[in-house]
Amino acid sequence: MTLLERLKTETRPAHDRIEKAMDLERRIATRDSYTKLLIRFYGFHGAWEEAASAVAPDKAFFESRCKTKLLTKDLKALGLSCDEITRLPQCNPLMPLPSPAAVLGSMYVVEGSTLGGAIIAREVERTLGLDGETGCAYFKSYGREIAVMWKRFGARLLEASSPEADGVIVETAQKTFDVMHDWLCEAP
Repeated sequence: MTLLERLKTETRPAHDRIEKAMDLERRIATRDSYTKLLIRFYGFHGAWEEAASAVAPDKAFFESRCKTKLLTKDLKALGLSCDEITRLPQCNPLMPLPSPAAVLGSMYVVEGSTLGGAIIAREVERTLGLDGETGCAYFKSYGREIAVMWKRFGARLLEASSPEADGVIVETAQKTFDVMHDWLCEAP
């Protein structure tokens, strides 16, 4: 079993749990509820990117996948000021990210959510009429490059795979799902 297969199998229950708990239909039904959802994503990504960047195995690779700037763009388009955005709550506590392998495990969850974001973007556009310039840049993050970006990430994971690293990667992915669930599904 490859590391990617192991991740998919061992994180499936956590993935299903968060997907069920998110209640996306309700959270993108109105502009207000959608803004609240983006605020929660901003709080997660802001904290996660800061923690992960300190130990990311490849800074350029990591930074090309950061989403906080896209969330800031969306929140501004939805009417928040820069001051309001900088005062938004940050996800705490975040899971420990003590090593490059841990960052990769956490990135598996974040990058996987980007895949789902493409589907959510279509619903946001249909329901609220928002696009990448008017409040949906985060969910459209990689645009047409989404499959390419996922394949590159998968290749990076497989390059890092080893008996020592795989356990850390899978464990951190599971913890990331738990933290993301608790943060995103908490009543805003």
